[in-house]
Amino acid sequence: MNIHDYGFYRVAAIVPPCAVGDCTGNAERIIGALRKSAEMGADIAVFPALALTSASCGTFFEHRSLLNAAEDRLAYIVRQTSMEPIIGVVGFPFFFSGNIYSAVAVFSRGTIYGIVPLDGTAHSHVFSVYSGRESSTILTGLQNTAIPFGSDLLFEVEKSRFSFVIGGSPKNIQNQSQAGIKDGSPATGSTPLTVTGAALYIEPLAQASFAGSFTELCRSAAARSKQERNTVLFVNAGWGESSTDTVCAGERGIYENGELLAAANGFELSSFNKTGDFNFSGYEDEAAITLADMDCEAPSSLGRSSSVCRRIVIPAIPSRGVLLVRPRNPNPFIPLAVQNNEQAWESFFSQVTELQARGLAKRLYHTGCKKTVLGISGGLDSTLALFIAILASRMLRQKADSVTAITMPGFGTTDRTKSNALKLAELLGCTVLTIPIEKAMLQHFADIEHPADLCNTVYENAQARERTQILMDKANQLGALLVGTGDLSESALGWETYNGDHMSMYNVNAGIPKTMLRHCIDYVAAYPSVFLPDGDKHTEFRAIVQDILDTPISPELLPAQKQVITQKTEDILGPYELHDFFLYYLLHTDFSPAKILLLAEHCFSTEQRYNRQQILGCMRIFYRRLFSQQFKRSCAPDGVQVGFGSFSPRGAWQMPSDMNAAVWLAELEKLSEV
Repeated sequence: MNIHDYGFYRVAAIVPPCAVGDCTGNAERIIGALRKSAEMGADIAVFPALALTSASCGTFFEHRSLLNAAEDRLAYIVRQTSMEPIIGVVGFPFFFSGNIYSAVAVFSRGTIYGIVPLDGTAHSHVFSVYSGRESSTILTGLQNTAIPFGSDLLFEVEKSRFSFVIGGSPKNIQNQSQAGIKDGSPATGSTPLTVTGAALYIEPLAQASFAGSFTELCRSAAARSKQERNTVLFVNAGWGESSTDTVCAGERGIYENGELLAAANGFELSSFNKTGDFNFSGYEDEAAITLADMDCEAPSSLGRSSSVCRRIVIPAIPSRGVLLVRPRNPNPFIPLAVQNNEQAWESFFSQVTELQARGLAKRLYHTGCKKTVLGISGGLDSTLALFIAILASRMLRQKADSVTAITMPGFGTTDRTKSNALKLAELLGCTVLTIPIEKAMLQHFADIEHPADLCNTVYENAQARERTQILMDKANQLGALLVGTGDLSESALGWETYNGDHMSMYNVNAGIPKTMLRHCIDYVAAYPSVFLPDGDKHTEFRAIVQDILDTPISPELLPAQKQVITQKTEDILGPYELHDFFLYYLLHTDFSPAKILLLAEHCFSTEQRYNRQQILGCMRIFYRRLFSQQFKRSCAPDGVQVGFGSFSPRGAWQMPSDMNAAVWLAELEKLSEV
């Protein structure tokens, strides 16, 4: 498998041990690290600013002996790695046009493709601040051909979407004032991200580390990568730098669209045991390498103008990667940073549920409705909608009994789901009604001459439409607003009855995928005091909610056998966690089925949850239903989008109801043959 075909390129942030001013020794360590990262399948290896000399040479950066030695050893590195299929980005001091710059050289297979000056700082009396006036193609002793020089260089790998720019502001660590050290925030790069359109922004650093600097660097990189919709890589100077006044810890990180791909705080080379002993083994020999496969196509910065940059094309690099080196997130609708942090999880879902409630509250306020009506089934969708309806009523200073919860048992309703629905609504203080539909359905089947024992589509959909008619009419009767319960996943798959559960007056779950519903319910259920002032009922409340979470997902439209649910949605459609995985990439990227399959295998197959054929089978169902059911989405009711995506025909989703799935299904068939 060639991961380049799918837009993935392996990037490496490398901190080699250094010796201050020892260009020869540093060059050998850089060569060793380049070769090792190439063996690990890296396409580009990025070193800290001034890695060739070390960053703490101080006044000696002005000495021609050091400058000449650095230039000579850089040429040596380029020659020695000419057979390695990798791009190197190495920092060194560069004398040009009467100025000394902290610069980086970009080279690959024996050729230097560009030299980029990094910004100086107010704390440095050695390095010049690059003005941009010297942008040119220059001749140096590094090679016989001219080399592009300037901060306006956009490097592109031939016949690929892998492009990168270099910025960053390495602070002179020996002359950094206390104010500068305390600030600690990385300076913005010399190349504006907003005009480059590069997939990767590289930030070589040489700044003093302090307690909390790693967190600050990561926060800054995450924010910039999310803002610019690309990948940001930073790497700071590390072990071997002078400790006269400050220390460099070798922090490094790789962030893609705000999400962490890989990072290290620089302390992993040492170990501290409980006896108080440090182990410094490996500091003098081993480079610290952080790898990740960045996605040049996600989410997308490809269409951004880059006319202000000079394009430098680097010959294509053969792919050697087989398995992706990326974090695994089987539930991409929830960022890993949220999943792995309880406080972040609570904050995230607090905002989700409040957005849902705010949307409904605004609609109630605007229409003048003082009441809401919704159908409850004891399932996930209606349970969350019930919680949101009560929260909205609280926002409008209405009592819980302004929410009318109606259970409508039919041929497939089990005692378990009916009991859970009724008990929960009663506990919450709602107005509760039970309106059975069996008698009405038998009359309806007789009216349309449909055999009552023929359990086909007519049998199922007629029940869904009967329930919607009851809810609509009851809402009219009470002067209330009918709250819809259908979720984003059901809309994607068309798993809803047209003009049945498909319709409502406002749908609070329209922007929530099925796998998110569980988390939303978990969050709301964690705060029973919001709904139940009586603390004695909290245990019962949690028990009911937990049983709802444990109940198999089912429309309960086919007769149950001995009160056991026989119609299980995931047995028919496939696992919702797979469908939601496909749904995320459908809504947020333009990825092909082949690339989504690759990512799904990366996230699911390694844990042996689903094999390739199981994933492909589910993908066929997803794409077939996605394309055939657009007519339902084209007339969907209003519903709040909470940020995960939307199928609203009034928003960004523009899909003809007659769109053909042939292209996508044909690609899936080809993938099945591999």
